[in-house]
Amino acid sequence: MLTEQELINIFSWRPYREDWTVDRNKIDDNINSHYGNLIIGFTQNTSFDTYYSEDGGLGNYLEFICYPTGQNQYNGNAILVCISLCSPFATYGQITISKEHNSFGWGQMFSPDTAYEILDTTLKMIESKIKNILTDNRLCLLDNEFLSRQLPSEIADNLKFENHNEGTQYLQGIFQKTD
Repeated sequence: MLTEQELINIFSWRPYREDWTVDRNKIDDNINSHYGNLIIGFTQNTSFDTYYSEDGGLGNYLEFICYPTGQNQYNGNAILVCISLCSPFATYGQITISKEHNSFGWGQMFSPDTAYEILDTTLKMIESKIKNILTDNRLCLLDNEFLSRQLPSEIADNLKFENHNEGTQYLQGIFQKTD
């Protein structure tokens, strides 16, 4: 799937290949020009509501939380979608959210073994739309076995010092935040 060097590049926030257009280390990192249609697909659709929680400013990925439409207040299940900025890969999984008038909260990222496991049947239509958006934008889903692999110890040790990067698996290495 990926070479060892491509993985190291992703874990280090660099393009996985030289021809990848998004580069987190450049001032003009091309996020909007490369992912503009995807962002619109998630944030301006009528099938579900989206909280666009990570735009690449503090992370090496885009993060969308998708939940049923028309909810002024909502405490329930949602689908968290993560899109790598360093490679054409994505993953998603079910999480629980709390949406109030002036706040939005959620726990942690799903685990690698529960990626793609959408148990709440009310989210199945949303999942179908998410898959269409990902396919339309030529993104590949990373499989559970790959996401579950252990990070090299030096990468896992570096992640311990960053907020929101709990874990030692490829899932946490591919999708990192720095705040």
